[in-house]
Amino acid sequence: MARFRCRACAEEGSFAYGGIHACPRCRSGDVQIALIIEELPDDDPLIVALNKLAEGDDNTGD
Repeated sequence: MARFRCRACAEEGSFAYGGIHACPRCRSGDVQIALIIEELPDDDPLIVALNKLAEGDDNTGD
């Protein structure tokens, strides 16, 4: 489940995240969404970027 807060209609709550970045009440795109990283699909741009950063981070200080 994702938590959201809509800046347009002030709705707050939870919903099942399906890749849509809009308020489930008013459909405004002006929302803040908080997800658990495991809820994002593997091909989500954020996950792809994080994986690229992790692969390049081989500076372990050894």
